[in-house]
Amino acid sequence: MAEMEGLAQRQELSQQGRWRLRALALGACALCLGGLALPTVSVAAAEAAKIDFALPQTVEESEALKARADALHAEADRLNAIAQQQCYQKFLVNACLDDAKKAYNRLNLQARPLEQAVRDFERAQRQADADAKETKRAADALSREKEQREQAERYRADEARRAAEREQKIAAKAAQAEAGQRKTAAEEADRRERDADRAKRKAERDAKKAGNAADGKSGRQGVQ
Repeated sequence: MAEMEGLAQRQELSQQGRWRLRALALGACALCLGGLALPTVSVAAAEAAKIDFALPQTVEESEALKARADALHAEADRLNAIAQQQCYQKFLVNACLDDAKKAYNRLNLQARPLEQAVRDFERAQRQADADAKETKRAADALSREKEQREQAERYRADEARRAAEREQKIAAKAAQAEAGQRKTAAEEADRRERDADRAKRKAERDAKKAGNAADGKSGRQGVQ
C-alpha cells in the first residue's frame, strides 16, 4: 500500500514537472517570438512616423535632405531583412512575406517627398544656372556689340583723321609750291627790274658819254 502511494506521488510529481517544463518552453518561445516581433513593431512605428522637413534653399541643405532619404531607404532595407527572417519562422510564410513587402514599400514611400523636394531644388538650381548663363551670354553679346561699334567708330575717326592729315599735307605742299612760285616770280621780277635799271643807267651813261664826246669834238673844231 505504501509502495502504491509512493508510486502515485512520483507520477504526480512527474506530471507536475512535465507541466512546468512545458510552461517554461512556452515562455521561452513567447520570449523568442516577442524578440523577433520587435523589428516588425519598429517597421510599423516607422511607417506611422511623419517625416517633417523644410524645403532646401541651398546646395548643402539639399545634400542633407538627400542623405536623410537615403537613410530611410537603408533603414527600410534593414527592417525588411529582419522581417523576412521572422516570416520564415512562421507557419504562413508567403502571407508574412507579402505583409513585409507592403510594409517595406510603405516605408520607402516616406522618402519620396524628401527626394521630390531635392529634385525640385536641383531642377530650380539648373534653371537658375541656365538663366544666369543666358543672362551672361546676352550681356557678353551686348558687350561685344558695343565694343564692335566703338571699334568701328574709332576706325572711322582714325580714317577721317588720317584723311584730314593727308589733305592738310597736300594743301601745305600746294601752298608751299605756290609760295615758291610767287617767290620765284618775285625774284624774277626783281631781277628784271634790276636789269632794266642797270640797262637804263648804262644807257644814260652811254648817252652822256656820247654827248660829252660830241661836245668835245665840236669844241676842237671851233678852235681850229
